Amino acid sequence: MWKVLRFFSRIFVGAIFIFSGFVKAVDPVGGAVKFHDYFQAFHMEWLMPLNMPFSIALASLEFTIGILLFFNVFPRKTAIISFIFMIFFTLLTLVLAIFNPVSDCGCFGDAIKLTNWQTFWKNIVILVFATYLFWKRNELTSPYSINIQRLFSTLILIYISGIAFYSLRHLPLLDFRPYAIGSHIPSGMKIPEDAPQPEYKTTFILEKEGVRKEFTEDNYPYEDTTWTFIESKTKLVSEGYRPPIYDFVLQHPEEGNITDRLMETGKPLFLVISPSITELKEKTAIQLAEIQQTARETNSDFYVVTSSTLDDAEKINALYKTNFEFLQGDQTNLKTIIRSNPGLLLIIDGTVAGKWHYNDLPPAREIEQPLSYALTQQKDKKDNLLIFGHAVLLVLLALFILKPSKTIKQ
Repeated sequence: MWKVLRFFSRIFVGAIFIFSGFVKAVDPVGGAVKFHDYFQAFHMEWLMPLNMPFSIALASLEFTIGILLFFNVFPRKTAIISFIFMIFFTLLTLVLAIFNPVSDCGCFGDAIKLTNWQTFWKNIVILVFATYLFWKRNELTSPYSINIQRLFSTLILIYISGIAFYSLRHLPLLDFRPYAIGSHIPSGMKIPEDAPQPEYKTTFILEKEGVRKEFTEDNYPYEDTTWTFIESKTKLVSEGYRPPIYDFVLQHPEEGNITDRLMETGKPLFLVISPSITELKEKTAIQLAEIQQTARETNSDFYVVTSSTLDDAEKINALYKTNFEFLQGDQTNLKTIIRSNPGLLLIIDGTVAGKWHYNDLPPAREIEQPLSYALTQQKDKKDNLLIFGHAVLLVLLALFILKPSKTIKQ
């Protein structure tokens, strides 16, 4: 029974670490944004330059620990590390649950959203099994030689770091956000008729004869006019239903909100998403200008969406001799739409048909048939994902082929 419990604990904790590390590794920009939130909430702004290195390091560490535990490589060392890891993050999530400085811990990236209390209790469950592994660590053995374990660990670390850097230089291999390719934006913005509404509790502070007292709507002294109103406080009790897409607004400087119109034109719509337009480089600006020209020639709409001021946006036109038409949007939302500044989005009939990092912008001549080109690019992206998948399978296959007959405590 104890052997079965050790085996289950090792597999369970390892699988959680693998999943958590992988979903972070495919979106290192999202991890960096979450570190930014943490450092800001805990007044550690001096660490913000390390947002991205910390994001990649955390994802790589989690995934590697998980793989090593799962496949019984360096089991004693990984049992110790996973225990320390879970102690730290369980305490951290308890602080988050009590004080709520950050609404989403980001433990599973954008793949699974949990409240802070859900995250804390999830960590408690994992900690139970991690503690058991730590307690029984001296009984853990590996069937592999030291050299094979070292080689395997190195290859796994290279593999997951490669995924993180690839996703950083291009776009996430897997996109868990509501703007993933194939998502219909208008549908993501709808609120069902029977959806729960937000609930609020209002407290009224009244004064009589120098004494102040709090009242609610239930015991408010409507008929006693001797009370003097001082102030009211409204607190959100229940957030209610929030659609997956709730802050997607395209604001035209003259026409106002044109989101619905652009989603229903029936024409291909190219949106350059740039939260900070001042970071746009000349080479990228020229490429985008060429794409804009082709889009206009093929009766497609083309806009640059930014959260920067219109003055900064027009300075880009003057600096690079471009003629971009600018829209404004929410900075947080723009960073959610695409993990690139700038990034290119293709929308057809309200559906996201294509997304490109600025390192992978399509040649202008290739987008005369934008949907056809976008579908071809999606196939290439799936091929890249298969390549990464085959790589780890080969490493795991080699591990079993080189497995010796004796067991080693490590």
